[in-house]
Amino acid sequence: MNPLRIAYRLLRNRNFLLVMAFVLGITLGQVASWTEQLTLPALALVMTVSIVQISTKAFLPLRKLVHPMLLAVAFNYLVLSTVMLALAWWLMPNRELWIGFVVVAAAPPGVAVIPFTHILAGDTAFSLVGTVGAYLAALVITPAMFLLWVGESFLQPLELLIILVELIVVPVVLSRLLLLAGLAQHIEKWRGTIVNWGFFLVIFTVVGLNREMFLERPEIVGLASAVAVVSIFVLGYLINIALKKLGVKRATRVSLTLMGTVKNSGVAAATALALFSERASVPGAVVSVFNVLYLIYLGLRAEQK
Repeated sequence: MNPLRIAYRLLRNRNFLLVMAFVLGITLGQVASWTEQLTLPALALVMTVSIVQISTKAFLPLRKLVHPMLLAVAFNYLVLSTVMLALAWWLMPNRELWIGFVVVAAAPPGVAVIPFTHILAGDTAFSLVGTVGAYLAALVITPAMFLLWVGESFLQPLELLIILVELIVVPVVLSRLLLLAGLAQHIEKWRGTIVNWGFFLVIFTVVGLNREMFLERPEIVGLASAVAVVSIFVLGYLINIALKKLGVKRATRVSLTLMGTVKNSGVAAATALALFSERASVPGAVVSVFNVLYLIYLGLRAEQK
């Protein structure tokens, strides 16, 4: 096969790009400081192209939005946050690392939930509405969790509101404008490539900014990794099995499983670093890496099927 064709296919392959993002983050982490400011625009672009194919009718009538919103909050906070905090309380050796996991547990779902719902043939409209609901709920839940588990409300609701606008509201509005302009079909053939490279940039940046921690503090990484593996891989497996036994259709299972396993850990890592300490940002960075590995795993499973 032509080497150029092989390179072209690899550069559009989701799993190859996600693995390379991790490898390059470790080896060329110093570059991540240059790309840090591009992560939110990249995620906003990923969100826009991921939802551009969803009809506006999917949001109507408004009363049908309540159910997915409540389920998203339940799976992301009542299930995932509870499991994560219970494990962190048991395993974390000091308060800084515990606070780091509180920040992660208090975060809303990762924006990767929506594009990966599409990639895994889940119910994208359900995930979109659920994510919006979870972000709105986070305006109350996150400060409350900080007050309960840290003792002081370090995180202001305005910060979450800005994230909501940048990563949810703006992409939804832009996607509706693209639909009205009749450009959705032109974006479709490039959607996968845009999503893959958007995640490449974000993952490379998150790993690169925490390069020294991954290389120099293996004992801390090991404990945080144990919490991440159980609260992502093991919990995801159990959620999927439970929903399947309850007769929940596959598309909805995909959405709920992602809601119950994927936190906005990249934002959590940055928040912990800014408000607390470098060590407090370790849980967010570690969870980000295992979220990546989990999404790669789900992508490989989907391709095999």
